[in-house]
Amino acid sequence: MPILAGDARSAWDPHVLDDPRVVSLWDGRRVAGTWLAEHRTGGVGDPSYPVWDAYFAFGKTATWTRGPAPLVVAASTIIDNVGGLERAFVPLLE
Repeated sequence: MPILAGDARSAWDPHVLDDPRVVSLWDGRRVAGTWLAEHRTGGVGDPSYPVWDAYFAFGKTATWTRGPAPLVVAASTIIDNVGGLERAFVPLLE
């Protein structure tokens, strides 16, 4: 999603997370980021600005009816929470 100056879909490398379990989507209109912020999904975000630089993990049975559930972990920002990201995701990969 374009947030920072210079953010463009053409500059985005879709192979950064090159794993068959990863789904990467471009949200040029910030629809998902706005929804996540308005609903404070996982306590992440501020309703006045789209969520970005955040991570969310959902259970294997996750569906999106009223909202995504079950939520396993969520945090923001990624750069400031690399340790938390590793602690949350590595066990899910084993």
